[in-house]
Amino acid sequence: MQLVYSPRLPASYAESRAGFLAMAAKLGGDVTSHPHGPASGGYRDPALSTDCAYFGPEDADSLIIISSGTHGIEGYAGAACQLHWMEHFQARARDTGLAWLLVHAVNPWGFLHDRRVTQEGVDLNRNFVDFPVHPAAGASAYARYHDVLVSDFRPLPQGMLNELRLLAHGLTAERRRALQAAITGGQHELPDGLFYGGLEPTSSRKTWEDIVRSQALHRRQVFLLDLHTGLGKYGEGELISYLPPDTPDFRRMSAWFNGELKSMAGGESVSAAVEGTLTAAFDRMVPGQSYAVGLEFGTAPALKVLHALRFDQWYHNHAAELPPSLRDQARKKMRAAFASPDRQWLDHVLTRFDDVTARIEAGLLSK
Repeated sequence: MQLVYSPRLPASYAESRAGFLAMAAKLGGDVTSHPHGPASGGYRDPALSTDCAYFGPEDADSLIIISSGTHGIEGYAGAACQLHWMEHFQARARDTGLAWLLVHAVNPWGFLHDRRVTQEGVDLNRNFVDFPVHPAAGASAYARYHDVLVSDFRPLPQGMLNELRLLAHGLTAERRRALQAAITGGQHELPDGLFYGGLEPTSSRKTWEDIVRSQALHRRQVFLLDLHTGLGKYGEGELISYLPPDTPDFRRMSAWFNGELKSMAGGESVSAAVEGTLTAAFDRMVPGQSYAVGLEFGTAPALKVLHALRFDQWYHNHAAELPPSLRDQARKKMRAAFASPDRQWLDHVLTRFDDVTARIEAGLLSK
């Protein structure tokens, strides 16, 4: 009897990495590993690595990169997509001249610890800016909300009054949009806050840039698909570009995706406009024709996701004085917010992923 592949989310970073490396080796992929330095923060970590699997002609002038785990914990779904792609590699492989590069766990520390941030406590997708930055205290839009989001946060029921204060900031659709933009846009002044972009390049950023330099700079055209979870309707995958909708590259990609591409800059996306993203930095790095989009899979209601992020940040800000059991609560909340265990959800994710990768392949081959 033929065994039927049954996709699922990996149980841990270690399991995900082992499965990725084993499948890539089985298929004859060219595997390279990029070890990360010792982790900080008092954790005893196993070996942390960003691993790459390359498939296709070595001298291909067109390359598709699929990256997972830019936001650590979001690597569960991203890695499942990558394993799914490899499981079906033999059936879809054909002489197109395209090459594929799968990058597993861009931020392995966050993946290991069920956090979005890197070992430096930085949101990697806000870290790709030109340093140094010189933030002024209280200058960011985020700073206005920091106390109610993090400093005054307490688990319920103790934190009920503070939760009501937060809800009051979003009583209208306009105020909710302003709140989302302020919270998620990124900030560089409050290391103990949400969406902190850091004051220097992180280890994960440096590793990613090394991968791009070695694999992408000499290609005629390169497409980056960066996989994320946490925003949008449950199970739906939104294609997101940082580009304004009137730019030539946006219009070209939008045609490939039947008009489904959304612009952060144009206010169309589930994501607010963000500075320092991996996708924008990728386009700046690659001298040839490059395209870069995020694929964001919705998981849970926005308030539940935000609560998980706040609980996680609050716990790690005060870990020395809090019981260890709260760390387990933080991890469970983050898993529920960013890595749904529901099989139907994963089926939706993989179906959407297959459709998107097929369209990318067709788009590049049409040029």
